[in-house]
Amino acid sequence: MTGAPRSDHCMLPDRTQQRTPANEWVAWLAALLIAGILLPVVHFRTLDSDSILHANIAARLSTLPFSRWIAPEWWGGMNHEGLYREHPIGIFILPALVGKIGYPATEAAFWVNAWYEVLTLILLRRLAMVLVTPVESRALAWLVQFLPIAFVYRVRANHEQAVLLCLLAAMWGTHRSRTSARWIALTAFAAIAMALVKGVFVVFVFVGGALWLLTVRREDDAPATADWNAWLGLGIAAVAVVAAIAGYEAAYRQVTHESFLAVYWGRQMGTAALARGVAPLLLRKLHNLYYYGKAFIWFPFPASLAAVAAVWWRRDLFFSLLGRRRGGSDLMQARAASGLAFTMGLSVLYVLAFTLSDRTAERYIFPAYYLVGACGFVAMMRGWGAFGRWVERLDRHRLLPVLVWLPLFLLGLPARLPGLPRIVNFP
Repeated sequence: MTGAPRSDHCMLPDRTQQRTPANEWVAWLAALLIAGILLPVVHFRTLDSDSILHANIAARLSTLPFSRWIAPEWWGGMNHEGLYREHPIGIFILPALVGKIGYPATEAAFWVNAWYEVLTLILLRRLAMVLVTPVESRALAWLVQFLPIAFVYRVRANHEQAVLLCLLAAMWGTHRSRTSARWIALTAFAAIAMALVKGVFVVFVFVGGALWLLTVRREDDAPATADWNAWLGLGIAAVAVVAAIAGYEAAYRQVTHESFLAVYWGRQMGTAALARGVAPLLLRKLHNLYYYGKAFIWFPFPASLAAVAAVWWRRDLFFSLLGRRRGGSDLMQARAASGLAFTMGLSVLYVLAFTLSDRTAERYIFPAYYLVGACGFVAMMRGWGAFGRWVERLDRHRLLPVLVWLPLFLLGLPARLPGLPRIVNFP
């Protein structure tokens, strides 16, 4: 998987290289501005029913006083009426704010989602820099944009992109809190944001944070107590989430005189199993495993195959996690093992959790597709010489992630473009 060293493939991560250059920030802002202008110009409308619902709810909230935002309604979406309690209001807050300050309300949610995408790519690169070489981490910022899942969710207004961003932000905060306690604030903020966006999915912030601390070694200049600081940060984030949930419930009751949590928890944990009827439990679980296994392979394809092959062919790397000795080759080996263990470990946990949960929707394991895709692309760069050399040649174009993102985003604006094949969810 590792292949022969090329250029900075042997270089260890450097914190100064994790910073996004000023010209790249300017390029991203220009791309987002273009996207924000064109969305209302073309009167973008999506075919995705969830996105339609979320965009319409956010647009409606932008016309209401802030005091009413805690209790959105269906307002006829999906032929439903009454209070909307499928999820907390996190996904609506920023689009409603953008609409309230004057941006076209029906397109606001799609523009906000574009910001989530860009911030995700920036954070993915920074996290990858901890585990892989600078060339590889920079390449991931544009390679993952070609995953099938990226085409499906490119211009959407649902939860998945925000969920991925919150997860990556929490992992970055957890890692950096090893060297500075102030980064605990990012971990806590990301965890609260995840809870407000996707409710019970916040558990993956803590599962992912724990797995990161168990598999990814701290940086060489970090103090011996660094891991304890990071674990403390996860504990503080957990307390912050509980407090935020309690505050949310209190605010919701004050406005509606009803409980949000009672209805939400019942829907998340109760109705899913009932929807399956009397099918034998084992068959249901096998069906779920098949469903998520198929998604696991298809949506990060072809990187998923490379990631699975990397785990199999270089499974000996995992043993290097048992003794994290200092030194060049051992350090590189430990980083390779950490990348495999974290990305594939958390991805498998996503699959297993929802296999057991008895809920089937490919969007539930959305972060796993990017984790597997990133792992697979690194394996391809290291194990397939021609691909690695091609990526290294392209690395001289440091604005390539922006130059890839904007055309692909614009290509997704027509809901249906005649003659253009569309990547869709599998049957």
